[in-house]
Amino acid sequence: MSGTLVPGMKGVRVFPPAPAGFDAAGATKKVLQRHGIPLRPDAKRQPGLAAVWDQHVSRYRDFEHLVAELIPGDTLIEPTPGFGLFPGEACGYELTSFGAPIAMLSGTWTVPNLHHAPSPLGPVFFRTFFGLGFLDVHVEMTIDDAQHVTAVIRIHTGAQIALPVSPGDTIHAVLCLQTNAAGTAFYFLANETTSQSVNFTIDTGFPPAVTINAGISRGQLGAPLNPLAGFGTVYFDEIVAFTTNGTRFLTDGTATTMVDANGATLAQPFRLNENAFKIVRRGT
Repeated sequence: MSGTLVPGMKGVRVFPPAPAGFDAAGATKKVLQRHGIPLRPDAKRQPGLAAVWDQHVSRYRDFEHLVAELIPGDTLIEPTPGFGLFPGEACGYELTSFGAPIAMLSGTWTVPNLHHAPSPLGPVFFRTFFGLGFLDVHVEMTIDDAQHVTAVIRIHTGAQIALPVSPGDTIHAVLCLQTNAAGTAFYFLANETTSQSVNFTIDTGFPPAVTINAGISRGQLGAPLNPLAGFGTVYFDEIVAFTTNGTRFLTDGTATTMVDANGATLAQPFRLNENAFKIVRRGT
């Protein structure tokens, strides 16, 4: 893929969006590359990946494909070493695959309606996250004591993606990370409620991914008071990952329950099936 490099954003390439109704299945290699769409995997060698490709090009064919616009964040988010979700901050699932790098993660989740948790800090911060290795896409939210909610989509660099999102929306993401020296990442994001999507690539320099995770987190790391906003249930669905040695399911990994400083449960994950789980708010 060639694409156009984004000034001031190292390694980020954007592509002319495909028109609504674009027939990716019938397009030539050159046309697919022009729009930044990965080529269809070989169905004999990678039947699972080929099936996902077929499903996606059909499912999102009639969406409004937006020009990828990345708005730099105020601060760069550095990759965090180590494995495992911290129960004081996060709730969800994480899976490791040390024997075979994970090349692709795909899934869908709901953006919750929030309720303000009283705090002297002012607005309460909340996010949903969905990650492949050091790649991360999350819906970053705030709610204040007037019950005013903000929501934006960010990626691992801290950049905001100009894909509109609101409480109640359903978001779908596909994250891919090549094992080449450039660590080329592919992002596809869709808001299934507004029928809009965006895609782009980044040469990250990241090593092959050996972890995937998804869930919610609260507040700001290191804050002395770190309240969890009120919500009902957040659903994660259609989650599937492909390694260099076959399919993996996130819900086969480790579940983490969020707790407060006294060990009381704040949010808990529940496995629904191999492709889905939900997170339920506990307490006040």
